[in-house]
Amino acid sequence: MSIVADGKVVSIDYVLRDESGKELDRSSESAPLVYLHGARGIVPGLEEALAGKSVGDRVEARVPPDKGYGPKRNVKPQEVLRSRFPAEANVVKGAQFVAEGPNGRPMPIWVTKVQGRTIYVTSEHPLAGVTLVFDVTIRDVRDATEEEKAHGHAHGPGGHHDH
Repeated sequence: MSIVADGKVVSIDYVLRDESGKELDRSSESAPLVYLHGARGIVPGLEEALAGKSVGDRVEARVPPDKGYGPKRNVKPQEVLRSRFPAEANVVKGAQFVAEGPNGRPMPIWVTKVQGRTIYVTSEHPLAGVTLVFDVTIRDVRDATEEEKAHGHAHGPGGHHDH
Protein backbone atom coordinates (compact mmCIF):
# COMPACT_ATOMS: atom_id res chain seq x y z
CA MET A 1 0.00 0.00 0.00
CA SER A 2 1.38 3.41 -0.95
CA ILE A 3 1.68 6.04 1.72
CA VAL A 4 1.77 9.80 1.28
CA ALA A 5 5.42 10.86 0.97
CA ASP A 6 7.62 13.12 -1.14
CA GLY A 7 7.55 12.08 -4.79
CA LYS A 8 4.01 10.67 -4.61
CA VAL A 9 1.01 12.00 -6.51
CA VAL A 10 -1.85 12.24 -4.05
CA SER A 11 -5.59 12.64 -4.79
CA ILE A 12 -7.74 13.99 -1.98
CA ASP A 13 -11.32 14.94 -1.31
CA TYR A 14 -11.49 17.91 1.05
CA VAL A 15 -13.68 20.48 2.74
CA LEU A 16 -11.99 23.67 3.94
CA ARG A 17 -13.53 25.75 6.71
CA ASP A 18 -12.43 28.66 8.84
CA GLU A 19 -12.31 28.39 12.65
CA SER A 20 -15.97 29.40 12.98
CA GLY A 21 -16.99 26.47 10.75
CA LYS A 22 -17.83 28.57 7.68
CA GLU A 23 -17.13 26.56 4.53
CA LEU A 24 -14.56 28.28 2.32
CA ASP A 25 -13.89 25.67 -0.37
CA ARG A 26 -14.31 22.01 -1.26
CA SER A 27 -13.34 19.54 -3.92
CA SER A 28 -16.09 18.16 -6.12
CA GLU A 29 -17.02 14.50 -6.04
CA SER A 30 -16.00 14.11 -9.67
CA ALA A 31 -12.77 16.09 -9.35
CA PRO A 32 -10.53 15.48 -6.34
CA LEU A 33 -7.54 17.74 -5.68
CA VAL A 34 -4.44 16.08 -7.15
CA TYR A 35 -0.98 17.28 -6.13
CA LEU A 36 2.67 16.19 -6.02
CA HIS A 37 3.64 15.70 -2.38
CA GLY A 38 6.79 17.61 -1.42
CA ALA A 39 6.54 20.10 -4.29
CA ARG A 40 4.74 22.85 -2.35
CA GLY A 41 1.53 22.43 -4.34
CA ILE A 42 -0.61 22.74 -1.20
CA VAL A 43 -0.17 24.73 2.01
CA PRO A 44 2.69 23.39 4.16
CA GLY A 45 0.54 22.63 7.21
CA LEU A 46 -1.79 20.38 5.23
CA GLU A 47 1.11 18.66 3.48
CA GLU A 48 2.66 17.92 6.90
CA ALA A 49 -0.65 16.53 8.22
CA LEU A 50 -1.03 14.19 5.23
CA ALA A 51 2.52 12.78 5.30
CA GLY A 52 2.56 9.10 6.26
CA LYS A 53 -1.16 8.58 5.64
CA SER A 54 -2.60 6.10 3.13
CA VAL A 55 -5.61 5.61 0.85
CA GLY A 56 -8.89 5.78 2.73
CA ASP A 57 -7.47 7.68 5.71
CA ARG A 58 -9.47 10.66 6.93
CA VAL A 59 -7.46 13.57 8.27
CA GLU A 60 -8.67 16.63 10.12
CA ALA A 61 -5.99 19.30 10.06
CA ARG A 62 -6.02 22.69 11.76
CA VAL A 63 -3.49 24.85 9.90
CA PRO A 64 -2.37 28.16 11.46
CA PRO A 65 -1.62 31.11 9.16
CA ASP A 66 2.17 30.60 9.35
CA LYS A 67 1.72 27.13 7.80
CA GLY A 68 -1.11 28.26 5.52
CA TYR A 69 -1.21 31.45 3.48
CA GLY A 70 0.88 33.50 5.89
CA PRO A 71 0.01 36.30 8.28
CA LYS A 72 -2.21 39.18 7.23
CA ARG A 73 0.10 41.91 5.93
CA ASN A 74 -2.61 44.40 4.98
CA VAL A 75 -1.11 45.07 1.55
CA LYS A 76 -2.73 48.16 0.06
CA PRO A 77 -4.64 47.25 -3.13
CA GLN A 78 -3.38 48.78 -6.35
CA GLU A 79 -5.54 50.37 -9.02
CA VAL A 80 -5.49 48.78 -12.46
CA LEU A 81 -7.54 49.80 -15.49
CA ARG A 82 -10.05 47.21 -16.72
CA SER A 83 -8.37 47.40 -20.15
CA ARG A 84 -5.29 45.66 -18.65
CA PHE A 85 -7.32 42.44 -18.28
CA PRO A 86 -8.30 40.13 -21.14
CA ALA A 87 -11.60 41.28 -22.70
CA GLU A 88 -13.26 37.92 -21.97
CA ALA A 89 -12.10 37.79 -18.33
CA ASN A 90 -14.73 37.72 -15.61
CA VAL A 91 -13.30 40.49 -13.44
CA VAL A 92 -15.21 40.30 -10.15
CA LYS A 93 -14.29 40.63 -6.48
CA GLY A 94 -12.36 37.53 -5.39
CA ALA A 95 -11.24 36.55 -8.91
CA GLN A 96 -7.63 35.42 -9.22
CA PHE A 97 -5.31 36.32 -12.07
CA VAL A 98 -1.62 35.95 -12.78
CA ALA A 99 0.37 39.11 -13.42
CA GLU A 100 4.01 39.67 -14.25
CA GLY A 101 5.83 40.48 -11.03
CA PRO A 102 8.60 43.06 -10.64
CA ASN A 103 11.22 40.38 -11.35
CA GLY A 104 9.42 39.24 -14.51
CA ARG A 105 8.10 36.07 -12.84
CA PRO A 106 4.40 35.17 -12.67
CA MET A 107 2.68 36.53 -9.56
CA PRO A 108 -0.86 35.68 -8.43
CA ILE A 109 -3.13 38.64 -7.75
CA TRP A 110 -6.70 38.85 -6.44
CA VAL A 111 -9.42 41.38 -7.23
CA THR A 112 -10.54 43.19 -4.07
CA LYS A 113 -12.98 45.67 -5.63
CA VAL A 114 -14.42 46.65 -9.01
CA GLN A 115 -15.37 50.29 -9.40
CA GLY A 116 -16.37 51.10 -12.96
CA ARG A 117 -13.27 50.83 -15.17
CA THR A 118 -10.98 50.77 -12.12
CA ILE A 119 -10.06 47.38 -10.69
CA TYR A 120 -8.37 47.09 -7.30
CA VAL A 121 -5.98 44.15 -6.92
CA THR A 122 -3.67 42.79 -4.24
CA SER A 123 -0.92 40.19 -4.12
CA GLU A 124 -2.05 39.15 -0.62
CA HIS A 125 -3.93 35.83 -0.62
CA PRO A 126 -7.54 36.27 0.57
CA LEU A 127 -6.95 33.61 3.25
CA ALA A 128 -3.82 35.25 4.69
CA GLY A 129 -4.18 35.47 8.46
CA VAL A 130 -6.89 32.78 8.54
CA THR A 131 -6.56 29.52 10.47
CA LEU A 132 -7.60 26.82 7.99
CA VAL A 133 -9.53 23.75 9.10
CA PHE A 134 -9.34 20.89 6.58
CA ASP A 135 -11.38 17.69 6.55
CA VAL A 136 -9.58 15.44 4.06
CA THR A 137 -10.04 11.89 2.78
CA ILE A 138 -7.16 10.39 0.81
CA ARG A 139 -8.54 8.92 -2.39
CA ASP A 140 -5.39 7.72 -4.18
CA VAL A 141 -1.60 7.66 -3.86
CA ARG A 142 0.76 6.72 -6.69
CA ASP A 143 4.40 7.13 -7.62
CA ALA A 144 5.09 10.32 -9.57
CA THR A 145 6.56 9.95 -13.03
CA GLU A 146 10.02 11.35 -13.69
CA GLU A 147 8.38 14.06 -15.81
CA GLU A 148 6.07 15.08 -12.93
CA LYS A 149 9.04 15.25 -10.57
CA ALA A 150 10.99 17.35 -13.08
CA HIS A 151 8.03 19.72 -13.60
CA GLY A 152 7.23 19.94 -9.88
CA HIS A 153 3.52 19.13 -10.22
CA ALA A 154 1.11 16.28 -10.89
CA HIS A 155 -0.10 15.61 -14.40
CA GLY A 156 -3.24 13.79 -15.53
CA PRO A 157 -4.18 10.18 -14.90
CA GLY A 158 -1.11 7.98 -15.22
CA GLY A 159 1.16 11.03 -15.23
CA HIS A 160 0.44 12.20 -18.79
CA HIS A 161 0.20 15.91 -19.53
CA ASP A 162 0.68 18.33 -22.41
CA HIS A 163 2.36 21.66 -21.65
